[in-house]
Amino acid sequence: MLQLDLDKAVQAVLKKGAKIVAVQIPEGLKERALEIAKGIEEKTGAVVFTFVDPCYGSCSLSDHEAKRVGASLLLHFGHSPFLSKTEVETVYLPLGYKLVKGGLAMLAEGIAKKVGKGKKIALCSTVQYLGHLKSFGELLEKRGLKVFVGRGKGVSKGQVLGCNYSSVKSIEGKVEAVVFLGDGLFHVLGISFSSSKPVFTANPLSLEVGELKNERDLFLRKRYAVIARAMDAKSFGILLSSKKGQLREKLALKLKREIEGKGRKAFIFVSDFVKPEYLTGVKVDALVSTACPRIAFDDSSSFKQPLLSPSELSMVFGEKRLENYKIDEFL
Repeated sequence: MLQLDLDKAVQAVLKKGAKIVAVQIPEGLKERALEIAKGIEEKTGAVVFTFVDPCYGSCSLSDHEAKRVGASLLLHFGHSPFLSKTEVETVYLPLGYKLVKGGLAMLAEGIAKKVGKGKKIALCSTVQYLGHLKSFGELLEKRGLKVFVGRGKGVSKGQVLGCNYSSVKSIEGKVEAVVFLGDGLFHVLGISFSSSKPVFTANPLSLEVGELKNERDLFLRKRYAVIARAMDAKSFGILLSSKKGQLREKLALKLKREIEGKGRKAFIFVSDFVKPEYLTGVKVDALVSTACPRIAFDDSSSFKQPLLSPSELSMVFGEKRLENYKIDEFL
């Protein structure tokens, strides 16, 4: 269960003396939206404007919208800082999970058996579990593993994002394997395409440990099929997100020039959220997303046309080999 502590939020509002406060919450926290708004209003006297647009990361920060509604402070729950400059003072409030007692020890035992004692490992996690990373590392070392935690660019120590695995890359040469503390498959796949080392998983929710093998091959087969479908495309739609943290207009223009240089047509389409229904009636043969990498990888099946990442477009044109496949990073 996600741990919600409003004390930091309340203190930030009181310190600012804010009369209107904007609150931005991730999808998984919406069931507690009323609890958050009520708690802040009752303890500060401020009026809370809760933004209910989908939010999957601090790259989609609603600072511009907060300014428009007259808020002097934006409270962004669930994620760590991503943007260096914001239009409204922003306080980031990452949320962590409360874990089952003894769960980390069970996971450490399982990882030690799978990886092998004496091995050097890179340890990483997402922001929801970063608070447990030090304890988990100590438990692993007690079981004979040598633990390294890297410092990446634009992230906390040991943290990985869907678009940033630099904390792992920074220590890849020192280790023999990577251990990911967290749930889900997306980040683990990203790690596997950013590092040549074996990737092991320790899931604090299911208390399961594993090694990424078949999932990687299945993912590649699906992506190869998308790339193959796009090879005969005569026209491409380049998807550009207007979100401040995903706005890559220079990349969109570069891709347009590259596509047109191959004798094919290219058009740039802009939207805040990238959704297939927004392209109803738009007749292009293939799409390239310059927004969050997860759109191409998680939502590709929702689009009628093959939906590519920028790296995959290079494979369509034969400029990159399929065996050198990697998930795009844009930090």
